[in-house]
Amino acid sequence: MADTPNVLIIIPTYNRAHYLAEAIDSALQQDYPHKKIAIVDDGSTDSTRQLCETYVNRHPNIVSYQYQKNAGCSTARNRGLAMIDEDTAYVCFLDSDDRLLPGKLSREVMLLDTHPDCGFTYSDAIVHDEVSVIEERQTVAGAKNPDSFALEHFLTNAAKPSAILYRAAVVGNLRFREDLLYNEDSEFLQRVAFDSTGIYSDVPGCWMRWHANSKSRNLVDILKAVLRSNTDLLSCYPEFHQANKATINNMMEKSRRLLATRLLLAKRWQEVAEYSDRPFLLMQAKLRFSGLQQAREQINMWLNKRHLKHH
Repeated sequence: MADTPNVLIIIPTYNRAHYLAEAIDSALQQDYPHKKIAIVDDGSTDSTRQLCETYVNRHPNIVSYQYQKNAGCSTARNRGLAMIDEDTAYVCFLDSDDRLLPGKLSREVMLLDTHPDCGFTYSDAIVHDEVSVIEERQTVAGAKNPDSFALEHFLTNAAKPSAILYRAAVVGNLRFREDLLYNEDSEFLQRVAFDSTGIYSDVPGCWMRWHANSKSRNLVDILKAVLRSNTDLLSCYPEFHQANKATINNMMEKSRRLLATRLLLAKRWQEVAEYSDRPFLLMQAKLRFSGLQQAREQINMWLNKRHLKHH
């Protein structure tokens, strides 16, 4: 490996030219000098190619651009992983509508250098909701307690892809599941967390934009993907399941119930029984009526608002 090991920043993108420049600039402006930026275009039809070619021309030794036919974010990330070479020591994924915060790379490279037994760093994230115009710091799973990261992340998925820095040696032979359209990033991180130890960085590492077209707003399909990937993970790591059986089974049951409720509200009647045997939900699905559940949700929202107001 070279004396100046690189951080490979992989940016998958699809029709995000209006956001992409901010993401690229945030990577270029990192004060860690040894970095490579790999942009993988997943079949964009907007001005992404022209934008990226401008950056490649300006920074030919740093920025690279690859185009592929639309195949999904996992495929794009995997193409980026294939670019790891002998000079790559660290890998970071940056979504094309997000930004790396100043100092992330130098700070987290130093953390890994001083903790050679750790395979990745993880940190909180600043999340900006463009719909509500609220910006807040979101706490990552296992904050300040690396020993609990694997379990807490499995239970909550509370980690943002751009808030992680991996050792290349840890992820070089791993790939994202291309059969998952959602939760593929959390599933990838969970496998890493099962097999290696993380170290917490107490400074937020990324700024994440949550907008009307964000994948994270498609709750039904996200919940389906989470249940599917979690079931597969537990099958592959039975010791982890056995060691935390009661907690995990309770979480999985709550997830199935929540999915059944969301399917009911979405009027996807036939799917409700796949995830819940609760008579209240099954009755509404059979009658094709979700009004009772909608009323319950409204009451819960009202009670939550009163609770927050008085605390």
